[in-house]
Amino acid sequence: MSYVWRLDLGKLSLISLKLVTRMTTTRRQILKSLMATGIAAPLSLGGMARLAYATGNPKLKVVFAVIPDGLAVDAYAGYTNGLWFPQANALDTDQFTLNELSKELAAYRSQSLYLKGLLLSSGTGGHNAWQYILRDSAGSKTSIDLILGEQLRGSNTTLKRIYAGPHATVGAQWNISYSGNTKLIPEINPNLLFEQVYSGINTNGGSSGGSISRAHLFDPANTQIQALRSVLGTAERAKLDTHLDAVEQVKYDLEQQVPVASGCIAEVPAFNTNVINSADYRDEVTHAHIDVLVGGMSCGASRVATLQIGRSADQVVLKSVSASRNPHDCAHRYGDVAEWRESRRWYVQRARYLLDQLARYPDPDVPGDNLLQHTLVVFTSEMADGAPEHMQDMPMLLVGGASGLLKSGSGNGRFYDLTPLGERSHWKMGTAVDVQRVWATLARAAGTDVPYSGDISTIPNVFGNV
Repeated sequence: MSYVWRLDLGKLSLISLKLVTRMTTTRRQILKSLMATGIAAPLSLGGMARLAYATGNPKLKVVFAVIPDGLAVDAYAGYTNGLWFPQANALDTDQFTLNELSKELAAYRSQSLYLKGLLLSSGTGGHNAWQYILRDSAGSKTSIDLILGEQLRGSNTTLKRIYAGPHATVGAQWNISYSGNTKLIPEINPNLLFEQVYSGINTNGGSSGGSISRAHLFDPANTQIQALRSVLGTAERAKLDTHLDAVEQVKYDLEQQVPVASGCIAEVPAFNTNVINSADYRDEVTHAHIDVLVGGMSCGASRVATLQIGRSADQVVLKSVSASRNPHDCAHRYGDVAEWRESRRWYVQRARYLLDQLARYPDPDVPGDNLLQHTLVVFTSEMADGAPEHMQDMPMLLVGGASGLLKSGSGNGRFYDLTPLGERSHWKMGTAVDVQRVWATLARAAGTDVPYSGDISTIPNVFGNV
């Protein structure tokens, strides 16, 4: 964690002379003085370059986070009262109680819209659902992530959207992103993902591809500082040096104490290729993918990303849950209740890590805002529950500031049961809303549309602009 300090060289002499006259000023008062005059502001590495392009106008970003084998919408034995959906006494309300899994995301409740009453494709089909989750009901058109990637372009012109897939191709390439009928393959190696995301992206304010700058704070203004020192007497020079040292100390103090990561921190993952798919490093590899994804979006490389954690029928063991039973078998209740519950919890905790990182990194377009304030995260799975392998009453959470577009209630979050709006009949649900209508609604909120057949009418009261 570090800061880069923006220096307005035209004001440096004036402010430095003011500092000379304020020997009793504390370190943090000095910092406030500098920031108030525009000389110093806490920014990311590459902050000077980012400011040159920052408009102050919010730009929507979207991240799709898709986990495999459902979110346990069914109970351990039965078809209702599972672990995911919040409990509510109304169809559209901010008065609801988070469930065992949704509690993991309680810190982001105020920015959350929990959707219920969704149906994916036929509602059955088991693990084939990976072909439909981000697409149309027929599974024949381009997925919503790529549609948005065309519309919401970042600064890396070769990258329509970031596609991270930790452990997503182990055993089979059941991947969720499509261009037409062409299945796209996610990057499973965080090292290679880093190269994709940061290709052509300047992370240090200098030439593209250079190393991260860790220069002395006042190096960019050294000439002006020396000119100022040359016209001061011995005592005044000593006072100036004391104050400049104090500013350096404040910078050091902030680096040690403030738990805010810097955007454009291009920390290269360092995983040996031999362990990329190993269960022993599952947490670390998944987090490395998320770090690269969020860092790249904070740099402005892309405004759309897809995080596919594992694949349907996930085979890579979660060592913190079971020493040997894979999460697919845990979802099938082949083990005990604890393995079933904790395997689902593990995935939700990865979603929480994603939200935590988005909340820590600065937005590239609005200085002073964090990335989550202008990002919509869509959290879902390719099926509702992994035991009966169905896609009825699909779990879906829309969460994040989304530049104010998401109607997530008035500070307490929102639960929205779409069943009365359903255009489809289902033997169990009665009526249901097709998932492709969510994608159509999101596309319109982003200023585009989907090329899907069937009902693609807007779901009302989800986004403020459609």
